[in-house]
Amino acid sequence: MQLSDDAYATLSALKAPGESFSEVVRRLAAKKDLIALRQLGPRIPGWDDTLRHREGAEADRKRLRQLLGERRRRVRKP
Repeated sequence: MQLSDDAYATLSALKAPGESFSEVVRRLAAKKDLIALRQLGPRIPGWDDTLRHREGAEADRKRLRQLLGERRRRVRKP
């Protein structure tokens, strides 16, 4: 992965002592710390946060409906 100098500096500042850069990225992604992730570098042209959040939420709802439907079908079987 390639980072700009300012993204590297930001990631380095977010890194805890003894933590690898990979661990920092995993920690931030696991917490969905979007503010910290946004500090890593310039915005991607054409990226729409609102649209991406909406698409992600819809995908989550769809998967939840699938899981609940599968569970209901299993519970109803004698």
